[in-house]
Amino acid sequence: MANELTALPEFTRCLFKHAYLFLPWFCRTCNDYRFKVNDVSNAVDFVEALKKDKTLFFGSSPELAKANRKLLRFYDAAKPKSKNPDSNSDAIHYLRRAWFHAWKNRHVFGLRGHEVRLMKFFHEIYVLGKAQHLADLQCMARLIDQDVVRLARSIYLPGGWTPSRAVIKANAELRKLETALFNGKEPTPELCNQVRRRKAKTYARFQKLMRDRKEAARQRITEIFDEQEWFPIVKSATLYEHLREEGLDDLLPSTFRGRVGVQPTGYPLTFYTYAGLELDSPPINEVTMNPNYGTEEPDKDYKIHPVTDGTFYCETKAVVGDSKTKHYTLEYKRRARRLKYDSVEKLEQVIDQVRAKLIEHLQSDHRDTWVRALMCLLIDKYCARIGNEASAKREDKKTYGITTLRNSKHVQLKKEYIIIEYSGKHCQPQRHALPIYRTSQEQKDHPLETLISNRLIELILEKRRYLFTRTDRKQYTPQMVNDYFTASIEPNAEANLPYGGAGSPCTVHNMRNFHATRLFRQYSEKFLHRKPNPTYEEVLIAYQGRNKTKSHRGHPGVLSIVARMLGNTPSICRKSYIDPREQLLFFQRWNFRPPDCIIRDLFVQEDEDTYGLRRVIRGEQKRARELAKQSI
Repeated sequence: MANELTALPEFTRCLFKHAYLFLPWFCRTCNDYRFKVNDVSNAVDFVEALKKDKTLFFGSSPELAKANRKLLRFYDAAKPKSKNPDSNSDAIHYLRRAWFHAWKNRHVFGLRGHEVRLMKFFHEIYVLGKAQHLADLQCMARLIDQDVVRLARSIYLPGGWTPSRAVIKANAELRKLETALFNGKEPTPELCNQVRRRKAKTYARFQKLMRDRKEAARQRITEIFDEQEWFPIVKSATLYEHLREEGLDDLLPSTFRGRVGVQPTGYPLTFYTYAGLELDSPPINEVTMNPNYGTEEPDKDYKIHPVTDGTFYCETKAVVGDSKTKHYTLEYKRRARRLKYDSVEKLEQVIDQVRAKLIEHLQSDHRDTWVRALMCLLIDKYCARIGNEASAKREDKKTYGITTLRNSKHVQLKKEYIIIEYSGKHCQPQRHALPIYRTSQEQKDHPLETLISNRLIELILEKRRYLFTRTDRKQYTPQMVNDYFTASIEPNAEANLPYGGAGSPCTVHNMRNFHATRLFRQYSEKFLHRKPNPTYEEVLIAYQGRNKTKSHRGHPGVLSIVARMLGNTPSICRKSYIDPREQLLFFQRWNFRPPDCIIRDLFVQEDEDTYGLRRVIRGEQKRARELAKQSI
């Protein structure tokens, strides 16, 4: 396989392995193709073996019964060793009909992402008589195994086309266009914008050629891996020498030190450490290696990240702007995520005690104590962000949180409400409306809200620059709030905590994770009781929603509901706020495969129990079956 996130599960790997085993013989025998095959005897031997075993690789689903019947008729009619071109016409017809019925009922396979592409390409080859994606099939053969790679590469593409020739042609045309557009200058984003306005058609041609070159480069890099028999990964320095000869060295930063593998989709390469641990994203611009990788780092900030394999592996600078991205291993990210949500789970068990302590501190006479308690209660009640000074001081796209709120800019004191409005992370607008209760009966009915609003009014009337400040008029930092939130409830005058801290098992940052996971779990339970035996489509719609069409009403999914509560996007909520275990359970309690976005964003290995859920899933599947019986 190229990397673990594009690995195929056992069933689909078996399905596509058989598709590849038939491919050379089919391309040589079918009247639509008659392609030259380098290793004919090997291709024929595989078909003979399949004819003897009569494997029904489409599966046992009743919806695929027609496909399996046609497949059996193919086995009976096939004469792989025959040299008469017409002797296999009936066999070719039956194989095509088998794939036609398999494509028609492809929803049974539960395909995702690159699996859908494979199914589409094989449908084109076997049913439609089109071979425009044969080169893609040759590249994606690495997802199966080495035997399949050799078979796929034995087919000569029509017209003598090769990825190498396509790269040489694209590089030559690109050089001419770059000279015409940029006059030898470096094509910076600013220069590209100027050229796009002045020479729109030429620049559009340049962009299309860049896309074509990237696709040809991906196919050529895969071909190099297959030619050199690098499986699955190789040292980056070794590959760089080959790419420099091919004029593709811009796809692999020369400063990266580690190993690389082929990516069947997206960016051509997957990056690894020397030890073979895959990185979470490709470092592709101005790579700086971290010399401290592999050494234990102090767990100083949030006390939730793993330290056993050190810190980030390398760092890259953004193509535009000065921001930098740190690249971690998938193993590191998984452990960090598990540790984070383990601490969130502990918070769920003691949340009532933590809230009681915050309310108690809100009524204290020690300013630094009640101000920090107020900030934590606002974060808890409104899922507000903690904020940081660096984000608030950016030149553009400033973002804010509780610790960086300005009195005059973000807060409005109205007759019935305190309105707090600001731009949160990713420039998502945030708005919190806190009611002001003036009558004694209202205050009696809403004691906590009254306490919060009274303390807020007290801070607003001070008219300091920042809404939340210390006794010495200085601003709070997120670390100060976290120190209070996670501190023991025992008094500690030396730490400026005469009444102690809130005693939380995790940081105040994780309150948003707690609420997002809580809401997701509540929705899951309601859906389970409302639909004890749902279809995959119903589960998918409940998860990610459905847009309104002429034939269907729009339906918000649980991701949209959580995103609305947090003031963020559904994709960010999926990646960063909702416990991966709850998301996986949402699908696997009915034995459905999670969608591709979960596999990609949560770094899930399907063949392994990434988040330790097998025992929980068995119990949930049993409960779902019992509920389904009761509903009947």
